Amino acid sequence: MCSLVAQGILKEIKGMMIGKPKDETYYEEYKASILQVMAEEKLEIPIFYNVNFGHSVPIGIIPMGTEVELNCEEKRIILTECPTIE
Repeated sequence: MCSLVAQGILKEIKGMMIGKPKDETYYEEYKASILQVMAEEKLEIPIFYNVNFGHSVPIGIIPMGTEVELNCEEKRIILTECPTIE
């Protein structure tokens, strides 16, 4: 997170998805750390925690650079563009 702050990336994004840690180890600690950074930087964006992509089971795939919509009310992640070459 510190690297994202230092590079100014957190001020440019509109939302964030955090993957589920393997075996959910340290989940609460990760979440607390992220919330602390967001509070210190005075950033208010939607954050989806514990998302099944990356190294968790079941493994979902969201290709980097794919545009998505984070629907907080329905707790849904919607791909708004095709993630593969047609």
